[in-house]
Amino acid sequence: MYLRRNGWLMDKRQVNGHTSLYAVIGSPVKHSKSPAIYNAAFAQDQVNSVYLAFEADEDATPTTIAALKQLGVKGINVTMPGKDVALGSVDELDAAAEYVQAINCLVQQDEAGGKWKGYNTDGIGFWASVKKATTRSLVKQSVLIFGSGNTARIILAQAVLEGVPNITVVARGIDHRPLAIIELASKLASSHAVKIQVIDLASTLNVQAALSTSDIVVQATSLGMAPLTNQSILPEGVVFKSGALACDIVYNPAETQFLKAAQLQGCQTLGGIHMLVEQAAVNYQLFTGKELDAEVMLDLLNQTQD
Repeated sequence: MYLRRNGWLMDKRQVNGHTSLYAVIGSPVKHSKSPAIYNAAFAQDQVNSVYLAFEADEDATPTTIAALKQLGVKGINVTMPGKDVALGSVDELDAAAEYVQAINCLVQQDEAGGKWKGYNTDGIGFWASVKKATTRSLVKQSVLIFGSGNTARIILAQAVLEGVPNITVVARGIDHRPLAIIELASKLASSHAVKIQVIDLASTLNVQAALSTSDIVVQATSLGMAPLTNQSILPEGVVFKSGALACDIVYNPAETQFLKAAQLQGCQTLGGIHMLVEQAAVNYQLFTGKELDAEVMLDLLNQTQD
């Protein structure tokens, strides 16, 4: 049984010796909405499980995962900054994770806990949220992605799989250091009918040229995340294409400096909470075999936003 209290689904059952444990690890992780989403879903579906958050920086990610496995955890989500180093903690990868060499979801494959599979559901979740926010056909859109990290790479890879024909990636220091996203862009461009260019953030003129023709603009870095809410990836003075959709993967705060700048220019905006819920729906099915009602969870989260 469950009840609603202040908009949340509250579980009335007792945790017992048969309760399964799921977790999210990362740093910072105290702000995470994931425990609220999964525990509300467990309550709604009467699944005898709990979901907790554990702080773990990049160096501590492998040992934290090992400790959680020893404790009998059934599934683990990994958020920044440990998605790439978590690869060594699984026995096999799904196709998306293989592409980008980073995972955000680990699922136990057998009752003994000896075999684990790694997934990357960020890309599917992000583009699912975009498709719900707009009636535009992705196969006719030009996309610009700010960022070169794990999340930017999976959003890029999934964009290609969704049929986006023209993509620009804006990254820092591409002339001074090797970036995995450049290698990925080259691999995707050679195997799919897509045009991908990677430009340096320092080249404001090139960024502006790309921005002026981009229908969907994605902020795929941690810039602007609490507590550093005054930060933004946007170079000063740049202008969005009229009618563009601006998306931010950051969900705390709900309205980042990036989104505020886009709104001031009349853009439609999409906050990171939508991506979070959509990828959680994918993870929840991997964990439990059940479908998570993303719209119900989004409504609950919106009711309780700080």
